[in-house]
Amino acid sequence: MVKVFYSGTYKVRHELINEDNILEMLKEDVRSRIVGDVKDTIYGSDGVVSKINSNVMYVGGFYYEKKHPHKSVCENVVLEELNQIDRCDLVIANLMNYSAIATITEIMYAAFKKKRIVIFCDPKITSYEVEGEYWFPILAVKELDKNVEVKFVNSEDEIIEYVKQLS
Repeated sequence: MVKVFYSGTYKVRHELINEDNILEMLKEDVRSRIVGDVKDTIYGSDGVVSKINSNVMYVGGFYYEKKHPHKSVCENVVLEELNQIDRCDLVIANLMNYSAIATITEIMYAAFKKKRIVIFCDPKITSYEVEGEYWFPILAVKELDKNVEVKFVNSEDEIIEYVKQLS
């Protein structure tokens, strides 16, 4: 079984989400689509088997991470997501949108840990030119870990198809 950590921006801004609307707001999020059920991506857990591929266990990230005592909300998220990366076999990074600062940090951490990393990019956003988005962190991660794979795709549906094919 492949233990997957997914990193990418949410389609909905955090300030628009609350416990009353979260299931509706995140039902089309890539995390929910990978797992096959939005409920299983909301609260942190040790992992859940994907409904779209029974060979995949989704180990993070979650919208509400497990709580650690004496940590702020932000410290808690960082600690839990770094722990999830430590436990995973594969990091799937979605750089299809702008401002994915946490995702950049997570792939850098994963590269230092020599994790298998697959980065999905939108060719309209990212190019290996100074004007392109994400070229620097992608090339830096590839320097740290030669096994990083970069896929230029046109939609997040291709990330879902990739997960469906994992074995």
